[in-house]
Amino acid sequence: MTQRVVRLVEAPQGVPLRIIDLVGGPGVRRRLLNLGFHPGDLIERNSNALFGGPVLVKNLTTGTNVALGLGIAQKILVEIVDDQT
Repeated sequence: MTQRVVRLVEAPQGVPLRIIDLVGGPGVRRRLLNLGFHPGDLIERNSNALFGGPVLVKNLTTGTNVALGLGIAQKILVEIVDDQT
């Protein structure tokens, strides 16, 4: 089975997603790590970004909710978690 990696802003809402990578320079990576986003964590996207607005994300691993700007949300690469594996 192939793994489909997409940016967080392209991922479907309401389904578990696994963080594959955080792309960008060291400042962006550090900011995302400080916000609690780590490769391997399970997250769920809870809203669409309207007109460049924030993307609401729940970290299922830590139980935290965070609103991310569209630009930084594009730096998170995820895969859809398939419970049938």
